[in-house]
Amino acid sequence: MDKIGAFFKLVRWPNLLITALMMCLVYHCVMQFDSSAAFTLLVISMVLVQAGGYVINDIFDKDIDAVNKPDKVIVGKVFTEKQCNFSYITLTIIGLGCALVASIMALGKNSVTIMAYMMLLVCGLYSYSRTYKRKLIVGNLIVSLSVAFAVFVPWLFEMIYVSRHELLLITLKPLMKTSLRIVLIYTAFAFLTTFIREIVKDMEDVVGDDNQNCRTIPIAWGIKAAQIIVLVLSLATFIMILYAKEYLHGFGFTVTGYMLEGAGIFMFVMLFGNVFGLLDASFRTSKQFHMQSIAMKITMLIGVLSMFFIK
Repeated sequence: MDKIGAFFKLVRWPNLLITALMMCLVYHCVMQFDSSAAFTLLVISMVLVQAGGYVINDIFDKDIDAVNKPDKVIVGKVFTEKQCNFSYITLTIIGLGCALVASIMALGKNSVTIMAYMMLLVCGLYSYSRTYKRKLIVGNLIVSLSVAFAVFVPWLFEMIYVSRHELLLITLKPLMKTSLRIVLIYTAFAFLTTFIREIVKDMEDVVGDDNQNCRTIPIAWGIKAAQIIVLVLSLATFIMILYAKEYLHGFGFTVTGYMLEGAGIFMFVMLFGNVFGLLDASFRTSKQFHMQSIAMKITMLIGVLSMFFIK
């Protein structure tokens, strides 16, 4: 494995691309704002901080990954742990630096708000990798919240900027109010789908996690309990998608509605997959859980791309 390719795998470049795309679609399609240097830096900041989070996660997870996916281990094989630590520190510092510059450019003295959130994100991702990934539910919540935050932060960033200009606030208040509702729908969607996928991944990685004394949901409560939780969350997400489709249809966003229907179909498949899993042990294999994980990633991607047609 060449080092450039290995580095991109280490930082999960497809996930970073989705994060950047998600933020840009919220800003340009949902909120209908033109691009700016400050927002571009904010996107770069989020991507770099998340990239650092993936690196530090693999550093702490090298023993678990050696059991769950030995052919995909990068830390200690392609790069030394010291090199990976250097990459984590570099990515995080540059990411926070970009956030600081973006905040000062757009928000002035109010920049502390965005910086506080970004620092909290960095601390959360580090704490997750070091400690909370091995704790019951907390780790899943941290990852899900970090993804949901990437959806919400463009609206927060622009709202802080608009609030500094009274005339602009009066002019854009209806747009900001409407866009907030749509952004919250997608924020909830990002949180729920990520939370479901994290539990599914825990079921897939149960052997390696158990060897390292992790207390994930499938280890602490059992695979069947984890599947029941996934079943309930999938049903809640399916209902939320139906609501979102009807709500957005009221604005005339027809194509967006069709794409959300597609995401709903995948959630419906998840429902049946877990029902079968509860009834038949042959549906409780690592391969089956891996397929569910892929299905959830496709669902998330369809949901993200549906924002493109909100215009």
